[in-house]
Amino acid sequence: MNIRTQILVVVLAVAALFWIIRKICRKGIEVKYSLLWILLGIGVIIFACFPQFTAWLAQLVGIGQPINMVFFAGFCFALVIIFSLSVSVSRLSNRVKRLTQEMALMEKKIEDQKENNWKNEA
Repeated sequence: MNIRTQILVVVLAVAALFWIIRKICRKGIEVKYSLLWILLGIGVIIFACFPQFTAWLAQLVGIGQPINMVFFAGFCFALVIIFSLSVSVSRLSNRVKRLTQEMALMEKKIEDQKENNWKNEA
């Protein structure tokens, strides 16, 4: 990777990190969801600043080309993001189901109370 590309990647990664931190401060994203993105930004900066680290890591893992190591790392990162989002969606789905059931029970109680009031008035 030539120096221009390295500088461009680092500048874009730093800009993305600032944008993520800004979103956290403005409550646009929760910290627990942004931590993975912050780690990705730091990882991209490390890979861009130290291409020899990428080559060493690729050799350690047994991957022929350093760029393939970057793609492999991206794939692993995507799997982690997908899994964490699946867990969050499942948790929220359970909460929505529970809230819907509680709301239905409350509406039933209100209906029963209205019927009792009408019977008592009559």
